[in-house]
Amino acid sequence: MSDNTIRYTILIVGIGYLAIFSPYSISADNNQLEQKIQQLQLQIDQLKLLVLKPKPETIDVTAKKLSKRKTNTKTFGSSANNFTVGNTNVSIGGLVKMDFNLSDYSDGTKAAVPVGEDLFIPATIPVGGVDGDARFHASAKNSRINLQTLSTLQEGSIKTRFEYDFLASAQGNERVSNSYSLRVRHAYLDWNVDNKTSLLAGQTWTTFTNMKAKPETLILLGPAGLNLVRQEQLRYTRKLKQGSFQLALENPSTTLYKSSINPYDDNSRPDVILRYNGKAKNFNYTIAAMSRELKVQQGSTNAKAQGYGISASGKLKIANDDIRFVLNYGNALGRYLGLNSFRAGVITPTGDISLIDQWGMTLALRHIWSPKWRSNLAISVTDADNPSYVGDKTPSAYQSLQANLLYQAAPKLTVGGEYLYATKELENGKSSLKDDIGKLNRLQFSMKYAF
Repeated sequence: MSDNTIRYTILIVGIGYLAIFSPYSISADNNQLEQKIQQLQLQIDQLKLLVLKPKPETIDVTAKKLSKRKTNTKTFGSSANNFTVGNTNVSIGGLVKMDFNLSDYSDGTKAAVPVGEDLFIPATIPVGGVDGDARFHASAKNSRINLQTLSTLQEGSIKTRFEYDFLASAQGNERVSNSYSLRVRHAYLDWNVDNKTSLLAGQTWTTFTNMKAKPETLILLGPAGLNLVRQEQLRYTRKLKQGSFQLALENPSTTLYKSSINPYDDNSRPDVILRYNGKAKNFNYTIAAMSRELKVQQGSTNAKAQGYGISASGKLKIANDDIRFVLNYGNALGRYLGLNSFRAGVITPTGDISLIDQWGMTLALRHIWSPKWRSNLAISVTDADNPSYVGDKTPSAYQSLQANLLYQAAPKLTVGGEYLYATKELENGKSSLKDDIGKLNRLQFSMKYAF
C-alpha cells in the first residue's frame, strides 16, 4: 500500500470519528446520525476498491505469460513448417535432391527416352545400336514439394496430401534456363472413420505395391523387378487384431503387343486388388492379389481377357540391418512390373488377346556401418514367357544390380554414391537381330535434403 493511500485512510477514519462523537453529533437526532454512518460506509467501500485494484504492471505480466503459453502450442507435425487454419492443421514439406551421373550404354549413347537419364527405367536401355562414350548428366528434377492437411471432425479425421516433382516434363531444356514444370505425384484424401476403418480416394501408390519393402537407392526408380505404379483409386482399409486388410478399385489401362495403339482405355471395369499386411516380431510382410481386365476395341478387333497377378513382399529386421524382398507373378502383370517393362498380352493372328506369364524378384540388404554411414545392395530379375509369334524386338528379360554408400551428414541431409549395372534382353526368336542384349553401367553421386 502506498503512503498516499495510508494518509487517505487515516483522514477518512478521523473525520468519521469526529462526525460521530463530536458534541454536535451527540445532540443530533437519530436520522442525522444514520446519514453520517451511511456516508462513512460509502467512503470505506471506495477505499477498499482503491486498495484492492490490480496494479497495471501485474496485468501486463499476466498477459505476457498467457501470450507466451499460446505461442508454444504445437500443431500437426510439431514443425516450424506447420500452421493451423480453423480446425485444419497444415504441413508443408518436401526435399531438394541434386543428381550427377555418368552412364555408359553398350548399344547406344543415351536412353531411349530422356526421362531414362533422370531415372532407371529398364525399358529405355538401348539394344542393337552402336557403342558410344560415357554420358554425363545432371538433374535437380527429382526435387519435390508436398502439402498435407489433417482435419478433425465429429465423423472422424480427414488427411489430404498433394505432392509434386519436376520429372517427365515436356517443358524446358538444358540450353539456358533448365526450366521444368510441376508434375502431380500424389493427390488424395484419407478419411479415418474411426480407429479401425479408413477410406482413401485419389492418386497414390497402387495397393499392389508395398513401399516398405522397396530398397533404399539413390537411382530411382529401380530395381528392375519392383511393381511401382501410381494411379487413381478408391481404397478401403480395416485394421484387424493382427495386421490389416485392404480392398481397392484402381484405374485400369491395357497394354498389348501387336497393336498400333498403347495404352488402351477401353476397360469396362477397374483393377481389383486385395491385400493383407501382417507382422511377426521383426518381420513385416504383405500379400496382395490382383484381378485385371485387358480389353481392346480398335477397328474390327474387339477382344478382352481376364488376368491376375500376385505379390509377396516384406522386410526382416536383423539388429540394425534389414533384408527386403519382393516377389511378383501373374499372367497380367504387364505395366505393373518394372515400370511397364512388359506388356500384359499380345493380340493373336485371329484377333484375340493372349496373356503372357511374367515374374519378377528383388532382394536387398541394408547394412548400418555406423550412426553416420550405411550401405544398400539390391539385385533384381524379371522374365516373360512370350509366345513364339511376338516380334524379335519384344523384351524377354531384365536384370539389375545396385550398390551404394550413404553418409548422413545431418539429420535430414544425405550424401552418397551408387553404382548400377542393368541388362535388357530381347526375344529375337527368329534371330533377325545381331545383338539382342543391351547393357547399362551408371555411376551416380547425389545430395538430398528433406524438409
